[in-house]
Amino acid sequence: MMGKPGYTPDQEFIRWNGITLPLLMKNVWTKLPDSLFTIRRSDWKDRQGSEVEVHISRFKSIINQRFAPRGVIFLDHEPSAAEKEKLEAVSLELNHEFRKECVQEFENQCAEKQATGHGRNKPTPYENESYELLGLSKPYSVDAFKAQRQPGQEAAERIAAAMAESNKPMVALVEALTEALAKNNTKPAAK
Repeated sequence: MMGKPGYTPDQEFIRWNGITLPLLMKNVWTKLPDSLFTIRRSDWKDRQGSEVEVHISRFKSIINQRFAPRGVIFLDHEPSAAEKEKLEAVSLELNHEFRKECVQEFENQCAEKQATGHGRNKPTPYENESYELLGLSKPYSVDAFKAQRQPGQEAAERIAAAMAESNKPMVALVEALTEALAKNNTKPAAK
């Protein structure tokens, strides 16, 4: 998210009506209280204020709009074991898609930096974690620089390996035939 216009770390918190939800840890189901309280002041002179109760269901639209693509799921009931398993798979898939978008955005910014000089080429810790989690090669890694110096090397190695793999049955057949002929041909060769 960093590097996008209007981004501030403050946007990473789930907030509504002056109330911030507690931090949600990844891969952990968190039970939230049914309601939270805040103090509402009528004007700047109202020091005491009045306590206002906010039901947790008010956060549902915020979570579904801004945090669901990241894999955050909001339920109004305790999920069963089967439902948890299914929702965890959905959450993981959504999170991977979101991370792919973050990685793509970072790579676009790197390309823009190379082309125009504006942008960034240093990834955030979240983007680093995304590269590792998705198993993608980082554009600033040693392997990436080697690939830039020798652009066809990796493709040539993959093609050579595929050809060697596809030729294995043929080589085995030729070796078997040669061995069979050697056994059957016991006569000495004529001089």
